[in-house]
Amino acid sequence: MAIIYTEEWYKTMFEVVNLPSADSAPLPEGEWCLAFEVVGDEISPYVAEGETRHYFIRLREGIVVEFNELEERIPGNGLHFRFTGPAHIYEGVAAGIVDPIAAGLNGSIVVRGDMRLLIQNAEFATMIFKNIADSKSTEWPKGKPPYD
Repeated sequence: MAIIYTEEWYKTMFEVVNLPSADSAPLPEGEWCLAFEVVGDEISPYVAEGETRHYFIRLREGIVVEFNELEERIPGNGLHFRFTGPAHIYEGVAAGIVDPIAAGLNGSIVVRGDMRLLIQNAEFATMIFKNIADSKSTEWPKGKPPYD
């Protein structure tokens, strides 16, 4: 297991999201560039309030080929989607207790981009997050969600 938000954890997540699933969804065609913004809040013990972690993910033909944490906000040019939400919600997804699709639909995670593409590929997105939740590869030294 790897401690959340460490270099080892990023490498593990890179492998986990590329795992095939028994109920594999059709892979999206082409290249997709995604930005994830994890906004610190008073609930998460891992990302301080006022801090934001910025992630860039590139998929080609449904395979993650690049997954990096960057120091600054990723410019919108060339992005297909930007997902912004509080750290405790993203950590809930990593722990397998928050459904990321529901979090996007209810506004807990703000989604910017072509919603038609996202809806067309919802099965694929669900498969990726199921792999993350099922992997049980995250270590939670400051406590695991849900937080008290």
